[in-house]
Amino acid sequence: MNAVKVLLKIALCLLLFTAGISPLFAQEVSLVKNIRLAKQLNGHRIVFEIAHNTPYKVFTLKQPNRLVVDIENARLVKQINNSDFVKPDTPITNVRSALRNNKTLRIVFELRMPLPVDSFMLPPSPEFDRRLVVDLKGEHHPQLTAASVAQPKVTLPMVKNRDVIIIVDAGHGGKDPGALGKGHTREKDVTLAIAKNLAAKINQHPGMKAVMTRSGDYYVGLRERLNIARKNKGDIFISIHADAFKNSHARGSSTYALSPRGASSEAARWLAAKENYSELGEVNLEDMNDVLRSVLIDLSQTSTISASLETGGAILEQLGQFATLHHNKVEQAPFVVLKSPDIPSVLVETGFLSNPHEERLLGAANYQQKIATAIMEGIVSYFKKAAPLGTYFSEQSQGIIAAYIVKRGDTLSGIARRLGITPHDLREVNGLANDRLVIGQRLKLPAAH
Repeated sequence: MNAVKVLLKIALCLLLFTAGISPLFAQEVSLVKNIRLAKQLNGHRIVFEIAHNTPYKVFTLKQPNRLVVDIENARLVKQINNSDFVKPDTPITNVRSALRNNKTLRIVFELRMPLPVDSFMLPPSPEFDRRLVVDLKGEHHPQLTAASVAQPKVTLPMVKNRDVIIIVDAGHGGKDPGALGKGHTREKDVTLAIAKNLAAKINQHPGMKAVMTRSGDYYVGLRERLNIARKNKGDIFISIHADAFKNSHARGSSTYALSPRGASSEAARWLAAKENYSELGEVNLEDMNDVLRSVLIDLSQTSTISASLETGGAILEQLGQFATLHHNKVEQAPFVVLKSPDIPSVLVETGFLSNPHEERLLGAANYQQKIATAIMEGIVSYFKKAAPLGTYFSEQSQGIIAAYIVKRGDTLSGIARRLGITPHDLREVNGLANDRLVIGQRLKLPAAH
């Protein structure tokens, strides 16, 4: 093993030497290990795998049209192969690289036409190093132009109404009793009682339907709870718990969303077990390469965690009207039940069974009703602001009556042109900051369409 380590060190020194770097300063240099080009939803994506965090700049130039990527303190591990980028169906005509001031690695992509560019850095994961992602937005068709192809206006059918699906998860159960209060109140009993109350309230509300992960005193594994949510196409997942602590003075309710660490580990799980995770929301991942899968999972997780934090905040606000709050904001943790990358998920800690006063409250039927009502009102508040299209809640939003599902190859400008509306209107009604789309994304359409 020691011999292998020595050989690896020698190989690294040789690599750095051939790149013109002194091994003494190797820790200051970031290696660009690979550069890949992939066809993207509305253009092309260039991904740079970078060993260390380092400043970068991405900009375009005209006459001729060029995309320029500057990465500070960086070196290429291997030379760029022009044939990997210059193809009839790509907008790139040539690629070259150079070292500026013996410090900044500059990579220049010569383009057939001026194109909008977007860039962002993805953090490292168990599967990948840091990735600098550069999106070239816009299709390149060698034989077709927008002017030469007639774009017929299409009429979209109304989206049929459906109920929003709330997955109600009563924590613990069966052989797993959870926390136990000094008065012998069991967490699994408290959570089931609150969950049943919550499910009943949800089913009484127009346009909402509850699905319980367990409806009795039996054990359901953590991953099985997530499977129930996916099988029933849940719009949101609410897991109910009661806390315990060695200090009997600890008290108060709190809500949790998934932490970044939990998101990273789940993304790695999805990438490693491809056959088990072939769908992300309405997007089929089966035919996608690892880079595209990774980017889509990252984007989905970011959106889902944001929705989870918003929902958790709405529930916390309702709980705070009558209960003590253990935390005044939504906390984040890597709980397994929060790890669905495409279903907003919130864990509600209703109180501390280790606190005698809260144990008595949590064991009382009227207080269980109050907790269920608070969670329900928080959920409703969230859906009024972020209604899934084609639901009771979206009907309440004025001016939106239809949807378009983004398909592979779609661009925002192309969709707008076919519908006879402006890209600005499409961005505005969907609250989009840019033209980036994701396969399976639902675009709201103005009422006139």
